[in-house]
Amino acid sequence: MKTIAILASGTGGHVYPAFTIAQEYIDLGYKVVWIGTKNGLENKVIDNTSITIEHLSSQGIRGKSTSRKIIGLFNFIKSLYESFILIKKYRPSLTIGFGGYVSVSPSLASFLLSVPVIVHEQNAIAGTANRINYFFAKRIYETFPLSFKKNHNKIIHTGNLVRASFNEVTKPEEKYIENKACINILVMGGSQGATFLNNTMPFAFSHFHIDNISIKHISGPSHADSVIDKYKKYSIDAEVMSYSDSMEELYDWADLVICRAGSTTISELAKIGRAVLLVPFPYATDNHQFFNASYLAKNSAAIILEENVEFIENFVNSMNILLNDQKRLYMLSRNIQDIFPLDSTSIIIKDSLKLTK
Repeated sequence: MKTIAILASGTGGHVYPAFTIAQEYIDLGYKVVWIGTKNGLENKVIDNTSITIEHLSSQGIRGKSTSRKIIGLFNFIKSLYESFILIKKYRPSLTIGFGGYVSVSPSLASFLLSVPVIVHEQNAIAGTANRINYFFAKRIYETFPLSFKKNHNKIIHTGNLVRASFNEVTKPEEKYIENKACINILVMGGSQGATFLNNTMPFAFSHFHIDNISIKHISGPSHADSVIDKYKKYSIDAEVMSYSDSMEELYDWADLVICRAGSTTISELAKIGRAVLLVPFPYATDNHQFFNASYLAKNSAAIILEENVEFIENFVNSMNILLNDQKRLYMLSRNIQDIFPLDSTSIIIKDSLKLTK
């Protein structure tokens, strides 16, 4: 039985797309070895016994102090040695990396051992690791076009990998069939929540009549009580939760989503077709969330509001437009569906298997 090596660790933006495609390879009869780190999210997310997890001694060096960079460089050399051992041990037919510092050394090891390397980039601006891995890769899959600022026949615009379960969510044609007296609004800041959204949205919503909006707010771990108190301060009856593992149900309920501009969230919303107001995290590496959101905004597929002193005013103005002309919600939901290829997973699977050793 042939083996596929998956390289992903750290944030959900890397891990969830990697886990989606790993399960597809398993369904096709491949073994999967997942190369990550001891503290990575993959250790909590992966629940498939067909996936073997291995760990590298790897950590990032960008933006770190001089001492941390020296330690990071030492760990990279160590992880390169570990990567050679793992690639020789499992002899994968293909190595597919999803960015992040953990992917560099096994991509290099695979390249030197003549194992085909594939890169998947989630964001509109390619990360440092993937810009390095580009030179080892036989194929590059981009979620956003021109994220590497190159035109090359090894680069394919595929979109991101999204769980098949999102196919069951109500389609825009049914969701936005008529104007509603009350629209459902989902606020979320990713698995860790978003401090800005937690602190700001209760006051922002206080500018609207509560009978016109219904709110569900994912606060992130340990923040639910404080967010509940903020909504109570403005007499808003919002449902606040720390976390949800039923995102399909929440998306199905929502008419409008207010969230950060991470690639995974954007790709899920594009898959199902939901109107979205994006608030990019301004401190994301290379400001990639702003560029993610800008790509959608330029294609009339989302409303972008920056995190600044004018946020409340801009939010109120945008919401008034949407509430008074709900056809715009449908327009946004349809346009976001046209942003990425329809079946990203199928495109990547079919093309990648052509490259297997």
